[in-house]
Amino acid sequence: MSQQGITSQDAALTINYIGFALRTLKAEGYAADRLLDGTGLSESDLLNPDFRCSFDQHKTFVLNAIRETGNPHLGLWLGNRFNPINIGLPASAAISSDIFATALDILQQFVSLNFSILTFESHEEGDVVVMQGKPVVDVGEMEYFVLGSSLVVTENFFKLLLGESQVIACAEFAMAEVPGWESYSEAMGVPFRFNTEATRILLPKQFLLRPLAGTDPVVHQHMLRLCEKQLAETVPTGSLEARVRGSISRRHYHNIVAEEIAAELGMSERSLRRQLSQADTSVKKILDAMREARARELLEVANLPVTTIAYDLGFSDPSNFARSFKRWVGMSPQEYRDKAIS
Repeated sequence: MSQQGITSQDAALTINYIGFALRTLKAEGYAADRLLDGTGLSESDLLNPDFRCSFDQHKTFVLNAIRETGNPHLGLWLGNRFNPINIGLPASAAISSDIFATALDILQQFVSLNFSILTFESHEEGDVVVMQGKPVVDVGEMEYFVLGSSLVVTENFFKLLLGESQVIACAEFAMAEVPGWESYSEAMGVPFRFNTEATRILLPKQFLLRPLAGTDPVVHQHMLRLCEKQLAETVPTGSLEARVRGSISRRHYHNIVAEEIAAELGMSERSLRRQLSQADTSVKKILDAMREARARELLEVANLPVTTIAYDLGFSDPSNFARSFKRWVGMSPQEYRDKAIS
């Protein structure tokens, strides 16, 4: 997924990790209202899998969390409590791969579906594989949080894939060292280096051809198709359309008028309509596209009654949903489900 053009105000970041952080810190006794102070986010927002937040909202939450906990190493601490299986579809596609090199390619291609704040590239140097992380925006004062979280989650997921007690040979940070990092480095068994030219992690090249215990070619192809489908449905971030999508997600796909979205985005309804028209779209087109994509996903993946799906998408009458779906796809919801299953 292209990350070009993203700004700190765009509703473009997935909320699975920030939602996990909120739940984990609440369980530790920290107050949700203080963690969310100034973010414009609610607890219900962080329970909605289709919700997107802006980088500014994400940053405010992280800085609140570091202030409330008094832990500058919070990214490392949280990363160690995150279940790497919750990376989602990319994790399932990687686990069912044939060898570790394939899993690495899968993660490189699709991890942005669930961790949209960071991308990475990998290449070989001698007897090591180098993975270099690249934030999609200037992370500024939360750099250590982002890099620390991604380091620990990556190490834990690789240990799960390979059945090893340690995978990463070294972690390098292109930033000044943070006092107290030594205890985390020692606990992980991974040497940290600071003030390097680039942020990257080094893996022994010998792991690349290692067969994976969870390999399953049928499951792998299915997970790969789901990843590709979700990627194809993702609008390039940084656009007005992405912000409109975020507004619609917050309303759980229910009918919404352009005036309400314009007010939320701080612009006039006329300006909103004009800018969307210039992009050859509209609020209704975006809503229909989101409803269609979500309906296809639920019909294909979840064994839910069609009536439940209709209400989940904000239709007051299942027959209205059936008519809309047939207009979008050319067949009824049940016909689509039967075809998908066959």
